[in-house]
Amino acid sequence: MVSVAVNLRSDEMVVVNPSLKIFEGSDCLSNDLDGSVRLVQQGLMPGRSLVGFQMNVENGEAGSDDYARVNFDLKHVGGKGIGIGRPAEPSNVVATRDPADPTRVTVEWSDQATDETHYTIFNSTLRQAKGAPKDATSFVWTGLPLGKQCFQVQANNAMGASDFTPVNARSECV
Repeated sequence: MVSVAVNLRSDEMVVVNPSLKIFEGSDCLSNDLDGSVRLVQQGLMPGRSLVGFQMNVENGEAGSDDYARVNFDLKHVGGKGIGIGRPAEPSNVVATRDPADPTRVTVEWSDQATDETHYTIFNSTLRQAKGAPKDATSFVWTGLPLGKQCFQVQANNAMGASDFTPVNARSECV
């Protein structure tokens, strides 16, 4: 019986823990375990592979020449934006229009990241982006046209970007 436990950690590394067991009898439902091997846990970053993984186990009973061998490859396929070390996504985005100057909107958020180098503030209505420095929790967008404007925020660092915050048309839009 081949078993490969796969766990996705919060830092987006996949940790695999493979094992191979040999049982006496015609199926793996037998309780007569005759040999097993468990390999050391391996970590895979997105886009990485373990190629040519091989496990061997022999029957531990005297006089038996039964054995099992398995060869396999593992690949951690990450989607767009996936990468080890991406900063945490900001939260609680609130956009507020300045009553004295309706072309001016303050976008505020909660900083969830500890390793960001800067933020990207995206106006999804105009499809334009502006930047803010690390540890920022607000940005003032000026010169906006009148009408509904919606905003999203993303944390960035050298390893990549967080997901953009969602727009649910309540607090992120003014």
